[in-house]
Amino acid sequence: MLNKKLSTVAQHAARAKRDSTRGASPPPVDGKTLRVDNDAQLDKPPQRVEQQPRKHSISSEEAEQALEELRDQVAAVRPELLPLIKSSGSLPDPTRDWDLQRASDAVALSALLQDRLLCLPEINRSSPCYSARGLVLLYTKLKYLETFPSTELASYATSTSTTAPVNRHRQEEVRVVRQLATVANNAELFSRLATLLRIPGHGDAWNEIAKFAANALPFAEQTESLLVRGSDERSILCPVAKTNKYNGSTVPFATDVARASCTCSSISLEAFARCERLRQELLLNSLSINPNSQSSTAFFDSKMEAVRARIASCLDVTDLVDDNSLRVLLSPSGTDAELLATSAALARLFSGLGEEENLPAGTSPEDVKVTSIISAGGEIGRGSSSASGGRHFSELTPSGEPATPGESLRKFPSNLVDVVTLPARDEHGNINDINERVHDQVLQMLGPSGKGGVVLLHVVVGAKTGYACPAMPAVDALALQYPNRLLVVVDACQMRVERSFFRDWNRKGYVVLVTGSKFFAGAPFCGAVLMPMRCVLEMEAAAVEQHAELALPLGLEDYFSRYDLPQSMRHVRKRLGAAMNVGLLLRWESALVNMEPFYAIPSSEIASICKFYVGTCREEMQAKWSHMVELLTAPEAAENDGSSTVTPMDTIVSFKVRDEQRGEFLDATALRALHTLLAKDLSDVLPDDALAKKRCLLGQPVALGTNGAVLRIALGADMINDVYGRGKGESDFAAAMEPLVQDDKLILRKIALVLRHWEQLHHQYIEARVEPMPLEPLKPLRDWDFSVKDAQIARVVRQMRQDGVLLSEVSHGAQEPEDETKLAVVYDLDAIDMAFQALLTSFPPHFEHRFAMKSCPLSFFVKRAIENDVGLECASVVEVKHALRLGCPPHRIVFDSPCKTRRDLRFAINAGVEVNADNFEELEIIREHAEALFQSNFPECTPRFAGHLPRIGLRVNPLLGAGSNACLSVSTVHSKFGVPLTCENRAKIVAFFSANPWMTGLHAHVGSQGCSLEMLSQGAVVLSQLANEIDAAAGASRVKVLNIGGGLPANFASEDVSPTFAEYVDVLRREAPQLFERTGRTILTEFGSSVSAKTGWTVSEVEYVKAHPEVEGDSLTQTAIIHAGSDLFLRTSGGLASMAPLSVQNVAGPLCFGGDLVGRRVQLPTIARGDFVVVHDTGANTMSMFSRHCSRPAPAVYGYRTTEEDEISLELLKPAESPEDVMSFWG
Repeated sequence: MLNKKLSTVAQHAARAKRDSTRGASPPPVDGKTLRVDNDAQLDKPPQRVEQQPRKHSISSEEAEQALEELRDQVAAVRPELLPLIKSSGSLPDPTRDWDLQRASDAVALSALLQDRLLCLPEINRSSPCYSARGLVLLYTKLKYLETFPSTELASYATSTSTTAPVNRHRQEEVRVVRQLATVANNAELFSRLATLLRIPGHGDAWNEIAKFAANALPFAEQTESLLVRGSDERSILCPVAKTNKYNGSTVPFATDVARASCTCSSISLEAFARCERLRQELLLNSLSINPNSQSSTAFFDSKMEAVRARIASCLDVTDLVDDNSLRVLLSPSGTDAELLATSAALARLFSGLGEEENLPAGTSPEDVKVTSIISAGGEIGRGSSSASGGRHFSELTPSGEPATPGESLRKFPSNLVDVVTLPARDEHGNINDINERVHDQVLQMLGPSGKGGVVLLHVVVGAKTGYACPAMPAVDALALQYPNRLLVVVDACQMRVERSFFRDWNRKGYVVLVTGSKFFAGAPFCGAVLMPMRCVLEMEAAAVEQHAELALPLGLEDYFSRYDLPQSMRHVRKRLGAAMNVGLLLRWESALVNMEPFYAIPSSEIASICKFYVGTCREEMQAKWSHMVELLTAPEAAENDGSSTVTPMDTIVSFKVRDEQRGEFLDATALRALHTLLAKDLSDVLPDDALAKKRCLLGQPVALGTNGAVLRIALGADMINDVYGRGKGESDFAAAMEPLVQDDKLILRKIALVLRHWEQLHHQYIEARVEPMPLEPLKPLRDWDFSVKDAQIARVVRQMRQDGVLLSEVSHGAQEPEDETKLAVVYDLDAIDMAFQALLTSFPPHFEHRFAMKSCPLSFFVKRAIENDVGLECASVVEVKHALRLGCPPHRIVFDSPCKTRRDLRFAINAGVEVNADNFEELEIIREHAEALFQSNFPECTPRFAGHLPRIGLRVNPLLGAGSNACLSVSTVHSKFGVPLTCENRAKIVAFFSANPWMTGLHAHVGSQGCSLEMLSQGAVVLSQLANEIDAAAGASRVKVLNIGGGLPANFASEDVSPTFAEYVDVLRREAPQLFERTGRTILTEFGSSVSAKTGWTVSEVEYVKAHPEVEGDSLTQTAIIHAGSDLFLRTSGGLASMAPLSVQNVAGPLCFGGDLVGRRVQLPTIARGDFVVVHDTGANTMSMFSRHCSRPAPAVYGYRTTEEDEISLELLKPAESPEDVMSFWG
């Protein structure tokens, strides 16, 4: 294959004197644009080299001193950078003065440290991996910028201390930062990053670059941001205060007093450093070029498995995991874990208990439900009831998708789950005795007069104020009475319980919810479920049976990743999200920092520390602060028989706060404000009081019925570890406890300070609100305009002349060159990649794309589609075989044709290719083949996985009528394509889908080149409505794929891409919003000409010019004979202008029939023999429709790119046919 890289030389010469190309520009007409090109001078901007200032050298002692001072500044102002700078060793410019209060300096330091982290000497700087490194570093920088408040972003972009070019670049960075939240997918993100870095987002290496970057992207944020990912709105940090709604933070600020382990803790520097090391390990592995290294997902999966093993070890249940008695399932929080418990209950319901023969007399399967009984309502997580009922409890799901609290998860069977909440306290604030109510409720559902079903009974071991309910002996008795229909869930999320109970609960078959973000002070939030093996097996069975969509509904993928569950639960994993919840992994790592050393302490020592601390704290409050606080009476400890009774550790001190001026206790609203003020540095308002600077983080307020509320001081595992470490070996822990005692006194003193200045502080810190800056609307990517430009064509033709590819007989006279090329089809290879990127970046991630091969089946073009992650649509079995030969995965091929033979269908299905049947007769052939596969015993003629079909769909005709081009409209009454959607056919389609569960898709193509965007969108609406009707009739999500076809018209009137894919998406959002709902369906498109037409053009030498005699009233002067005609072009041609005199002419092709005219009576510069004529926008439906009429050989196909040096690089993609090739064709 010829591949010459030559310098671009601007040539200027008159037509008659030297070789030249010429151009003409008449008004555009319908069809392709014909052009005669002349030379154009292209100026290359001069390169500016900036002189770097010289720096003076300093001694090693001075450098070390500068680094130490910087570390101190980082610890005080930007502690999130502390682990990075501690591992950096030294700085490249120790003379620089850093002011980390400024966003510009903080971002610059972060970028420098991240760059050092990704110093990968084994990677060649010209490799795709190294380019991906640049994208990753820029993304990390932009995500760090995203954490700054809008005022600091503004100052970053408009600094007066930097040059104008630097400010312009920063402004562009800030613009992209504000758009990150609305970027549709990775393809669009990478294109925007590439634009910022001034690197081409296309080309041979681009796909490899994007793959490396995609591997690293999940880990390419700073640790404080990653710790928030994969959680919900409770974890989001305020950009100003850097704290969440509970005043905790994932930034390792030095909190003066931390007593919030009953709610939400701020991360410690030690835990943060551990998380940062783990993030670095994941990131470096993702960019590794070592062939023995694991993939990003496999490596991450192993880390999640290790966390599950460490949790099991801490809870002393490793042997139970090994013996297959339980599994550890990770969860974004304790509240999210409720969804897994409910799924376990639904799986049990569908394990046979809901069948008619297993139900009480008179009860039908439709009446059977799961009833979830929530204990201690008001003193457990606020979202627990909603989550247990399969409803959203936050405006943000762990997947990052928005949600409406109270609405059901996607496809969740809300009609099958009832939730009964039993309040923790009465209206006077007294603890309710719910034992009898629980007994009655269970009896009502499962007793002789009940309707059967499954009861999910929650036992809370450690409510917000520290008590447990209902009584465990009563629960045990009910569990023995109803061993199948009663599923007990132990809510041990506070984790203030001896670990010996976890083994006992598993022995009883109870589901146990645990967390690492309460008692163990891990970053908020992280949970887990200890799932007994019976529940695991029932969930696994449900995942592959007919009730899979009910027991494990689609909406679970918004909350759980497949990596959250052990690999042994492979069927359940397949129904969960594929994204890695990196934040959850890091949050559990932060919890294990305290969890592992805690369980190494003897239980007797733990009890002594807890008793001493709580007793001392209560004594201090009662003795010296009774005028301001009132202790909540501690719950009475139950008699412990050693097995059935569970008493949480007494580690929470709850108290009311009295406003002495008004003589009343603060209500829940006022306590929330006090809770916030205690956690803040108040020195801006009270600069003269050293106490104002102290940050004290307490447990969030808890309402006590209508009788006020309490704040909480909680003893956490981190505090116990600290006390034990200091007091180990002493006679008691009094001395080791003293720092904690002093801190508690400081809390009470700060409460008094806040109360004294309540009005002033409340106004400054509570009433003032920071309004976030609205997101800037997305601007189109520069690369979306992928059309070949006129000026570029002139340069390429000149290059082809200079390279000897195109030779004019006029210039060479009678000398015949050895290889004569008078006609070529030419493609801009960069434009092809840009076109595919424009397609990918315009649609949301659940849209997939198949390139219509018939528009351009050239192998190089098809390969570009595959390499750009675009599948293929094939209109014949030969196209299917061509796609497979070129390496397209079978499941990314769609076989559409109105004329498939039985052999064609068998080949496609056996190869794993997706097939869209075109009529009912074809469906019957497919059904027969499906039955043969399902009954097969792996004979040689069947695919590797006998009994498994690829996706099978049906093409329907939505009967929308014709567009402006009737012959290309295929949604008319008399169209040969698809099953027309008459009432009779609609009923047959619904019935066929209901009877054949292997049917998974619907397909409709309205038409091409002449159908409005609104008309195309209406076809998608009809398809969605039919899919919903089928699903309703089948009682399940039967239609998994909606193929809305292609049809986006190509613009042959100018060099502009119009309409764009983005404009089509806008119309689809308006006309067919159901396509953008997250229903679990995949939406397919099948664009062809709209991708390929404007990436190619055709050039031909003018072989002869025939002058015409003058005819009165007729301005036609001559006809130019070229080598491209009706064998290549089906549409009329118009022209673009040059500088030669204009005249009305015909441009005729070489075929021997009168209608072979490329341009008829078009006004062009007067054409002479030896000129070259360019026909624009011939990238689609040229070579694919080439005619054998007159036995003319198919032309050569060339490709080109513009290099970084602004040179044209030519490449022969397909040689011209030889006469022998043509004669062989005729046999």
